[in-house]
Order: sequence, then structure tokens, then C-alpha cells
Amino acid sequence: MWWSILRSRYTITFGTIAIVSILWNIYVVLNDDGKFSGRVVDMQGRPVAGATVKLGKKSLVSINFHGEEITDAEGRFAFSGHAFYHVHIEAKKQGLGISKSDHHLYFRGQNMALSDPLRLRPEPKG
Repeated sequence: MWWSILRSRYTITFGTIAIVSILWNIYVVLNDDGKFSGRVVDMQGRPVAGATVKLGKKSLVSINFHGEEITDAEGRFAFSGHAFYHVHIEAKKQGLGISKSDHHLYFRGQNMALSDPLRLRPEPKG
């Protein structure tokens, strides 16, 4: 009798949903520190030291910046403690250019390491 209940499609369906929900919530708890990191490079792919990187919360009509970091000798930057769903990242260095990118996260404060570096491009004139 118990075996037929455990093999029931209802038990399997709702059991699978429960397991996936538990695993997702464990993943969220382990990855919601608000860490955001990456690298800044120039047009040739060389690391850019001393670039200013700003982290902002993007809404429908505006971007509110909440942090600023300076890249190290390898062009790396890191932020911690953000609690955003929509992240706007902007890197800039005088004489080299600017790079902007937006990222939608799955949950508030999701940790993210950019897989592709921010590539500085000359700013448009005017």
C-alpha cells in the first residue's frame, strides 16, 4: 500500500516541486551577500588600473549610484553588500573611455562575478 502511494504521480510531482523549492532556497541563502566583481580592460584587452567603477540600482527611469571603487593593477574591482535586482555598472578612466552595462539578477543581493570584462571605449564627442 505505501509503495503505491509513493509511486503515485501526485506524490512524485509535489515531492519534486518541494525538493526543487528547498534546493533553490538553500542556493539563495548561500549566494545573497551582495557581492559584485569583475575586471576593466582597454580596447586591446589590457587591464586598466585606476579606473573608477560605480555600482548603481537601476529603475525604470533612473540610476541611483550606491558605491564607487577604483580598479587595482590587474583591473579588478569588487563591491559587497548591495541589495538590488537590477544592477547598473559603469567604468570610466580619463583618456581611455567609458563602459556601461546592466544586469538583471534572479534575487535581491545575488552574488555576481562578471564573466566578460568591462571594455572601455572612447566616449562619444558632443
